[in-house]
Amino acid sequence: MLQSFTRKVLAISALSLPLISFMAPSALADKANFYVENNSNVAISELYVSDSSLGNWNNDILGQSTLDSNEKITIVFADSSPDRCLYDIKAIFADGQKVEDYRINVCTSEQYQFFDK
Repeated sequence: MLQSFTRKVLAISALSLPLISFMAPSALADKANFYVENNSNVAISELYVSDSSLGNWNNDILGQSTLDSNEKITIVFADSSPDRCLYDIKAIFADGQKVEDYRINVCTSEQYQFFDK
């Protein structure tokens, strides 16, 4: 069972409602894509990426899928505004562990990674 996670942020885009692309990133205005990587030993069963200003979580962006160990997904945001850069991330792992991180600046980094500690 996972004890805790080290969080590392490197992200490049920010927008309001995330969409997931499991293929090559598609171009949206002049914003790049944001990647979430699971470098832990347990699959992520739910993943939420929400604008920090909203105060609540958007829908689970994985849906019926999981983000297995050593996999990553590309999150393409619907709003290309450079004014929205702070996002919250929540993952619920297959073993029930929850990890939340707040105010991730996705305009200055390109990915967020979950690790075992």
